[in-house]
Amino acid sequence: SVHISSFITALNQQSIVPALLTEEALDYKKSTHNFVVNFRSSNPFSILKNCRKLKQIIRDNRPDVIHIHQLNRLAYFTTRIAAKHGVRVVSTAWGSDVLLIPQQNAFFHLLVKKTLQRSHFVTADSMSMIDAMQKILPSLGKYLLLQYGIDLIQPGKKEKIIYSNRLHNPLYRIDQIITYFAEITQEFPDWQLIIAATGSETDNLKKQAKKLNLENRIRFVGWLSSEENHAWYQKASIYISIPSSDGTAVSLLEAMSAGCVPIVPNLPVSQEWIKNGENGIIENGKDNPIKLAMNLDVEICRTIKQKLVKEKAERASCTKQFIELYKQ
Repeated sequence: SVHISSFITALNQQSIVPALLTEEALDYKKSTHNFVVNFRSSNPFSILKNCRKLKQIIRDNRPDVIHIHQLNRLAYFTTRIAAKHGVRVVSTAWGSDVLLIPQQNAFFHLLVKKTLQRSHFVTADSMSMIDAMQKILPSLGKYLLLQYGIDLIQPGKKEKIIYSNRLHNPLYRIDQIITYFAEITQEFPDWQLIIAATGSETDNLKKQAKKLNLENRIRFVGWLSSEENHAWYQKASIYISIPSSDGTAVSLLEAMSAGCVPIVPNLPVSQEWIKNGENGIIENGKDNPIKLAMNLDVEICRTIKQKLVKEKAERASCTKQFIELYKQ
């Protein structure tokens, strides 16, 4: 994930070079070691084999702290083995891992609960995620509101561009973004919708754009480098992200820092960053949010957003807070 990559880069800048343990092989240069242990199989023999492998990695490397990103099956087994070896754990919830997954069945609920129990601190980037974790495992002092942090992006010359860069999966409702855009194209013929990223729905989304005869107005730009992504933020007047479930999206904070007018879903986390009609638009299910965003005072909106992001989410400050957790 680009978020993990950015987080490790920020740690490197504070003279911390961690080892990285993932479920997929990565050629990553900014960690001391890259280990791969995959718990996605339901085969009990494969799980036992990977438990032994994970135990050996922890035993050989003797980490001072393990920092888990996302409370999944790998997190469950890691915290279990870490507890037996006396290794301290900081966990960071990502969103659906505590908002949606535990509700699917009793097994996933137990998996997340045990991971929370074995973690010494658990961070989240929104109060809605902390509230969800409190319901799974009530605890005082364990849960902390803390952003990953972002590198602030200077706004550029704004163009008539609406920018979307979340994954092309059903959760992110990119199809609804295309529908909203289609509704305003006749009234605003000189605006463009730029759709970055990829996913399981990419082909269907391109077919939708073609069916609406919007191939010349909607551009699919694919998976972008950090520099390319930042360039679109700088040019875009409006940023739109309307998933059905979410924590505080890094992309939202980046877009806010770059002076984009944000359109966000009607979720509790949105209220933590956006005052509807003042520094952005919260989707209401009735009005077209793109049209509403076009009516906002861009300068007032930009001033409020940039001040908020700088105070709460600048990367250097957030990284130092994580390092203080490691020390504790």
